[in-house]
Amino acid sequence: MIGVKPPAILDHLSALSDATRSRILLLLDGHELTVSELCSIVQLPQSTVSRHLKALLDGGWIASRAEGTSHLYMFGRDGLDMPARNLWLLVREQVGLTPAAVQDQHRLAMTLAERRSKAQEFFASSAGQWDRIRDELFGDRFHLAALAAVAQQDWTVGDLGCGTGQVSAALAPFVQRIIAVDGSAEMLQAAEQRAGARAGAGRGSAGA
Repeated sequence: MIGVKPPAILDHLSALSDATRSRILLLLDGHELTVSELCSIVQLPQSTVSRHLKALLDGGWIASRAEGTSHLYMFGRDGLDMPARNLWLLVREQVGLTPAAVQDQHRLAMTLAERRSKAQEFFASSAGQWDRIRDELFGDRFHLAALAAVAQQDWTVGDLGCGTGQVSAALAPFVQRIIAVDGSAEMLQAAEQRAGARAGAGRGSAGA
């Protein structure tokens, strides 16, 4: 009948009908991989792998996220409907038994081992300057965001040795009360100025 939209399962069948796309999807089902890693594993040029990744992205089969200058690709299971998921279970069972897919799994294991080795080498060589590198990568306040993430709204938090109140000011919106303590009246004055009207200063402590 003219104008009737074909079932979505036909689009899914078209996406998975290519053996290379199915091999790539099999690799991404459980692992995040870059384009260069996929090229090394499936032994194909970047232009070919990128073309298949675009088709899988357009079909909703995979997702990607940026990490530094690279993009990591992963299986987009949450975005698939039930017919697509059921179809993939069948295709995965068949594709996973092919000689090409078996070789892919061997090269995948070597790629992941190489990735872990590079990470270990990086951290081993960076230990002496890690504080500076970490601040350059994530900023000098990333630890405050981590503290805020675990804080509870009904908490009363003591900031001992509060200094100028940087930590207190960062946590204040996420907890019920902060008691800032410092032995320096000047530090407490600076903390009070930072916190504004929310802070009450004293010689030994300031509550926010």
